[in-house]
Amino acid sequence: MNAIVIEQTQDETKLAFEVHQNGAINRIRLARAKVASAAIDEAPKSHISVAFNFKSKPLSAPPNVLRLEIAFRMAGIEEKEEGQEDAPEKKPDDKKPETVVLVECAYEVDYVLREGFEITAEHVKAFKDGNAIFNAWPYFREYLQNNLQRMGLPPLTAPFLRLQPKPKLRKREKNEHETERGLPGQGRQ
Repeated sequence: MNAIVIEQTQDETKLAFEVHQNGAINRIRLARAKVASAAIDEAPKSHISVAFNFKSKPLSAPPNVLRLEIAFRMAGIEEKEEGQEDAPEKKPDDKKPETVVLVECAYEVDYVLREGFEITAEHVKAFKDGNAIFNAWPYFREYLQNNLQRMGLPPLTAPFLRLQPKPKLRKREKNEHETERGLPGQGRQ
């Protein structure tokens, strides 16, 4: 399984690092969770593909505390094998494949900030979208593995999570991107 990558620009990384240098995790708690699996009478007849998602948002907190909610989701969908006509993963009236296993959870994480550190909205955005997800990822991996085993499913090790620099746009790509936005003088009507 490949790694999941979080990309940040140099500026975002710098801002996130400033928070990292001026804060420390003080508390992490499971705020909410949901697990579900389809009934298992026998082993699945086809491969189950998994998809991971995560998101984070700031919450109100006492002074000198950055409180974030970091939510994770893993959904497993049974893939239809070639030649398999009546696959159980498709509903007759719906084109969307059926989720056979789902693990969701959200953690509330408090970072105590050093006295005198002035945190900005840009700091929070950079930190919550990078370092904070990275910090909470091991808690999700453990929660995922435990709950899959409790549902009678084989253990799954969530992929490695990486923080890496966002690739810079090449000059040509940048010019093409600017052209898509419209030419100067073209206003909205």
